Amino acid sequence: MPNQENLIVSGTTPPLPPEEEARRSEHANRFDGIAIAAGTLALATLFYLIANGIQPFLLVLTILLLLYPLREYRAARLILLTSATLFGLWLVSTLASILLPFIVAMVIAYLFNPLVTTLHRKWKLSRTWLSIIIVLLLVGVVGFAGYLIVPLIVNEAEALLRTLSDFFQNNEIRFDEESIRRFLVSLGIPGKYVTQFLNNELYPALKNFTATLPSIALSIVSALPSVLQRTLDLILIPIASIYLLKDWYKLGPSLLGFVPAKRRPHWSALMDGIDKVLYGYIRGQSIVAIIIGTLSGIALTIAGVPYASLLGVMIMLLDLIPFIGLISSVVIVEIVIVITMPITAGNLIIGAAIILGMHMLETYFLGPRIVGKGVGIPPILILASVFVFAYFLGFLGMLIAVPTTGVIMLFAREYRQAVASGKGIE
Repeated sequence: MPNQENLIVSGTTPPLPPEEEARRSEHANRFDGIAIAAGTLALATLFYLIANGIQPFLLVLTILLLLYPLREYRAARLILLTSATLFGLWLVSTLASILLPFIVAMVIAYLFNPLVTTLHRKWKLSRTWLSIIIVLLLVGVVGFAGYLIVPLIVNEAEALLRTLSDFFQNNEIRFDEESIRRFLVSLGIPGKYVTQFLNNELYPALKNFTATLPSIALSIVSALPSVLQRTLDLILIPIASIYLLKDWYKLGPSLLGFVPAKRRPHWSALMDGIDKVLYGYIRGQSIVAIIIGTLSGIALTIAGVPYASLLGVMIMLLDLIPFIGLISSVVIVEIVIVITMPITAGNLIIGAAIILGMHMLETYFLGPRIVGKGVGIPPILILASVFVFAYFLGFLGMLIAVPTTGVIMLFAREYRQAVASGKGIE
C-alpha cells in the first residue's frame, strides 16, 4: 500500500480526512454565498443604471466575473441570465439606428438558414458559396421588384397626397355635403340629427385636419435626408447577411457552451421549440401577408378603387398585425373611397367586402395551410399582447407581439412542467 510520500511524488493528492473535507466545503460554500450576494447587489445596481441611462458595461463585466465560475448554482445562472437579457435589451435600444442593417441581416440569415443547411447536406456544396448565391438572388429579386413596383407606389402615394390636399382645400370637388346628408338620412337617421352632426362634428373635424396637413407634409419632406443616409445600409445588409448565413449553424452550439453540460440537452430542446415558434410564424405569416396584399390590390383594381397598388402594399404590411391590421385596412380603404369616388352605399360596401373577404380567406384557408396552428396563443391574449407591445414599442411592437408572446408562453409551459415534476427551474 503506497504511503503519503509516494502519493505526493507521483503527483496524486492523498484523500483528505472527512473533517478537513467538510471544513473546506463549508468555507467554499460560504464564499459562494458571498459571491452570489454580491452578484445580486450588482444586478440591482444594473437595474438602476439602465433605468437612468448610464452605461452599464463595467457592472455587467463584474457580474460575469463573479458568477460565471459559479454557474452550477441555480441562483447564479438566473442572475447571469437576467443580467444578460437586461444588458442586451439596453444595448439594442441604445444602438438601434446603428444596428438596424445587422438586425435585418440576422433576420435574413435566420429565415434562409434551413434552406442553406438542406442544400449543403443534399448536394455537399460549400455553405459560403450557397450563402453568397442565395443572398445575391434575394438582392436581385428585391431589386427587380423594387424597380417595377417602387416607382408605381411612389407615384400613387404622391397622387394620393395631392388628392388629399385638394379634397380638404376645396371639398366641393369631391365632397358633396348634400349628398352625404341624403345618404345619412337614407339610413334612417333623423334629418335634424344629421344636420347637427355635420355642422357640429364632421365639418369642424375636417377643418382641423386640413390645418395639420402642412405640418404633415413638412415632416415627410424633413425625413428624406435620413432616408438617403440609409443608402449605406443597402450595402451593409447583403454583406452582413452572407457572413451570418455562412456561420449561422455555429450559433446554437456557441450559446449552449454557456450552459452547464448536464443541462444542455434540456436547453437544446427548448431552443428547438423557440425556433419552431419563431420560424413557423415569421415565414408563414409573411407569405400569407404577401398573398393577401397582392390579391387585395388586384381586387381593388377590378373594383375601380384608385391607388390600388399603394393600398395593396399597405394591406400587406397591416396584415402582419392581428385584429388591428384588419380594422386599419378597412378604415384606410373606406377613407380612400370616400375621398376619390362617389359616396354611395355600393362603393362603401364593396371596399369593406373586399377586405373582409380577404380576412375570411386568410382565416379559413391560407392561415391553416401555410402558418399551421400558429403559436398556440388564445385570441384574447393575442389582442392584449398587440396593445401592450404597441404601447412600449409602437409599430415595431405590433409586428413582434405575437411571436414574442409565443416564446414567453413556451417558457411558461416549461416552468409549469418543471414545477409539476418537482424539479423546479434548473
